[in-house]
Amino acid sequence: MAGSTAEATALARRLSERGEDAARYAPWFDRGRCREALAGNGLPRFHAEAWRHTNPRPWYAAALGANGGGADVRVQAPPGVDVATFDEPRAADLFARHSGDILDPAEHPLAAVNGLLLGAGVVVHAPAGLQAATPVRIDGLGAAFQHVLVVAQPGAALTVLETPSAFAHRVVECVVAAGARLTHLRRQDASGGCECSLVAATVAEGGRYELAQLSKGAALRRNDLVARIDGPNAGAHIRAAWRLDDGHLDNQVRISHAEGGGTSRQTYRGVAGGRSRAVLNGAIHIAPGADGSDASLTAKNLLTSATAQVFAKPALEINASDVKCAHGATVGALDEEAVLYLRSRGIGESDARDLLVRAFLAEAIVDEEGARSLGLSG
Repeated sequence: MAGSTAEATALARRLSERGEDAARYAPWFDRGRCREALAGNGLPRFHAEAWRHTNPRPWYAAALGANGGGADVRVQAPPGVDVATFDEPRAADLFARHSGDILDPAEHPLAAVNGLLLGAGVVVHAPAGLQAATPVRIDGLGAAFQHVLVVAQPGAALTVLETPSAFAHRVVECVVAAGARLTHLRRQDASGGCECSLVAATVAEGGRYELAQLSKGAALRRNDLVARIDGPNAGAHIRAAWRLDDGHLDNQVRISHAEGGGTSRQTYRGVAGGRSRAVLNGAIHIAPGADGSDASLTAKNLLTSATAQVFAKPALEINASDVKCAHGATVGALDEEAVLYLRSRGIGESDARDLLVRAFLAEAIVDEEGARSLGLSG
């Protein structure tokens, strides 16, 4: 399936035909642009640059067999935060006013599929100046293809927590206005299914976007993230940690500094064991004229078995002269001398290894609940 150009074209046609039935949900959503993108650019194929280590065929099979819409929407929000599902009239207005231009279906073909087969969506809107006391919790949206738009208006502070939920594809758009702060927590539990997601964030002057994504393995799990720094003193900090005992995880990240004077940090920590495979492609892009940008990326990985695989590739694209950028990636094994030292102090081997893994992952974990989600004891 989708092993050749002809097969990919036929598959895109089948998915587009399925989209005709899905169009009854949120008819205001612009599916035409998604259909044009899919027809013009086709679907990703195994061994293409962005899919060098991940075969998308199992996901295509899951997409063709996935369910449509559903009513099981589970979103909890604190007072003052407006939440509207896509089947509510005001969602269309909020989406039209706040959805950004960073999400281009021509560049993200699976997002085009998501738009065609969209079965559930929700807008989370924090008005200007709101300081939300508790997180917005997104526990499930009741369909295989989902779209979430999160808007933090000027000066607002909001935390959004995505807890484990089965889906085939989820798009999360985050719009951080001037002086706003958005903390985005993602939890991805172990799964035997195939799922892909795309997070697209824009950060205006003085705003801050923080993502903490914690993942276990799945039969196929693909996370794409694109973020754009759109003003001076804007910042984004991406933290991702994963602990794989089995399964496949592919993280593809691109942070773009469109304007000068912004800051971005990317911190990745991964542990791969069993017969798992972990992939990370992390890129920093500095646009022409974006002088004064400050960006860094670090990726460190542990292999805990001889059969696990890690592929890590950091990249810099710098088109300005007055910038500060750094990147690096490492892959290694757990220090057996450190394990022996802890055991000599009366700590069992399993607990000793758990302590060392926890310490290794700690830089990318921001809360105790997140640590527990990766199976790390307190």
